[in-house]
This record gives sequence, C-alpha cells and structure tokens, in this order.
Amino acid sequence: MKKFFKIGCLGFIILIALIVVIAVVASGGDDSGSGSSSNSSKSEEQKAHKVGDTFTVDNKAEVSVTKVEEREQVGNQYANKKASEGGTLVAIQWTVKNISDKPLGAFSTPTINLVDEKGTKYDADIDATSNYAVETNIDDSKIASDLNPGIKVTNVDVFEVSKDSYAKGTWYIEINGSKVQIK
Repeated sequence: MKKFFKIGCLGFIILIALIVVIAVVASGGDDSGSGSSSNSSKSEEQKAHKVGDTFTVDNKAEVSVTKVEEREQVGNQYANKKASEGGTLVAIQWTVKNISDKPLGAFSTPTINLVDEKGTKYDADIDATSNYAVETNIDDSKIASDLNPGIKVTNVDVFEVSKDSYAKGTWYIEINGSKVQIK
C-alpha cells in the first residue's frame, strides 16, 4: 500500500508537470514579438503612427493619441504632482472606441506604455494620471466598467521619465503593440 501511495503521488506530480508544459507550449505560438532582429525593429519603426492618427487594435477598438505634453507639474491647486528631481512628466490624452459587437471589459481594453528608442517600457504614474485627469476635466475613462459597442471615451495617462533621456531620444506610445511616435 505504501508503495502504491508513493507511485500515486509521483504520478500526480508528473501529471501536473505535464499539464504545465502543455500549457506553456500551447500559449507560446501566439507571441509575434519573440526573437528580435534589426530587420524587425526597422519594420516596427516604419509602421509607427503619428499623433492624431486613428488605428485599430486587436480588431476590437479604434484608438488615437490626441495630445502629448511635456510638463513639470500636473493637477490643480488642491491636488497636484510635480516631477521628481531630474524628471519630467509626459502627459498623454488618447481615445478608444469599441468597434466590436461585445462589451470590452476592464481587462480587455487597450493598454498603453511609454517606450524609448531602446525598447524600454515605462508604466503610467497613477498619482500624476489622476491629477492630470482632474486638471483637464477628463473623467469618461472606463476603469472599472465595460466599454460597450459603439462607445468612445477619452483617457489620460502621465509618465515620469528622466528629463535628459526624454530630451535626447525618440519616444513612442505603445498601445497593444501598435506604436505612435510622439517625439
């Protein structure tokens, strides 16, 4: 009986490991960004959109970066955020419209990152983003609710980056893999 129990536990562990391996292999085929080469980098740069362009992502949404500002501070007299020493705030306004026939949940809506010319991705500063939304009176983003078909909303995001790096390089906004050159 003890021998059977040991084999049963071992079999269970092997079964779990096999399921994990199959899941990893099955999901690995969808990553179109794997394997970087200079040709793919040049190809991506040629496909970069401009501020004001409208384009489709994931066949579910039309997006457009409508405004880009470099700022030292965002917010109003009551709630504001200043850039850290040596930093600058890059404020982005962008729109998203659901063009599918189903609501887009909070985790299905397009995501946005600031990307430098080396490919380093930067996440938005939540505090600065909230203050910028108050300052600009843009409050129609869908953070915790679905974006229904045919509805268009304006979102804001603020990124804090090194002032020197931002001044020198080429910068993009990346929305679900599509790039918009902002500088």
